[in-house]
Amino acid sequence: MTDTVTRSPAGRPGTRVVLFIYVAIVAIAGVMGFILGNARPEDLDPELFGFIQLPPNAFGTALYGMLTVAIGLGIMLGLVIYVSDRYAGSD
Repeated sequence: MTDTVTRSPAGRPGTRVVLFIYVAIVAIAGVMGFILGNARPEDLDPELFGFIQLPPNAFGTALYGMLTVAIGLGIMLGLVIYVSDRYAGSD
């Protein structure tokens, strides 16, 4: 009989490092958005996905930066995890 063991992606050490770096990059994007929002440029008008208006202040730009980076990198990271599990085989 063959037992199959299902592992979550967070169970592998390399994946933990990648997820930590992902969270760190998203946090840095939020901090940079907050700093840029405090500078108050003239034409600051953050729009998420081109149609969701965010407030033109420090918190709005921080949210914009965090969500944009999180979704963009999250899609790519998800594709890499999918492809690596599919073609390299999961242990």
